[in-house]
Amino acid sequence: MATDYYALLKIRRDATQDEVKRAYRRLARELHPDVNPDPETQERFKEITQAYEVLSDTDKRRMYDMGVDPFAAGAAGAGASPFGAGFNPLNDLLDQFFGAAGGATTRGPRSRAQRGRNATIRIELELAECSFGATRELTVDTAVVCPTCSGEAPRRAPTRRPVTSAAAAAR
Repeated sequence: MATDYYALLKIRRDATQDEVKRAYRRLARELHPDVNPDPETQERFKEITQAYEVLSDTDKRRMYDMGVDPFAAGAAGAGASPFGAGFNPLNDLLDQFFGAAGGATTRGPRSRAQRGRNATIRIELELAECSFGATRELTVDTAVVCPTCSGEAPRRAPTRRPVTSAAAAAR
């Protein structure tokens, strides 16, 4: 990121939301295009407005403080992201914990098959394994029999109806 939004608004990095708002309003009064029609001043007004948009929003500010351009998703085609087009580390991290796009809906028809309950397995990992990855072999007890098909769904002939059996969904 080439621009320092804190320097543009002339505030400290630990400024409160009220300080950010006051700094923006003070600069906006003198740089607004209605007050100052100079094209160079108009460009500066756009920059401070963008800085205010980032620093007044806690999520965007957190991303900016982590070194990620909060506008990179919209400018990914122009290569504005320092991590490459379409890559946003914060979104990738949230996707890992909460599913794709933080649980947002995806395009296309939804699957009618319902997933079974999640299995929770505790594993102890070293920090290096978390950082660099590791491969572990797990044994999962799946002795629960499906109440709908009694575990026979994979052996049945395929049907055109949506299958809601947990055993069939695992196919």
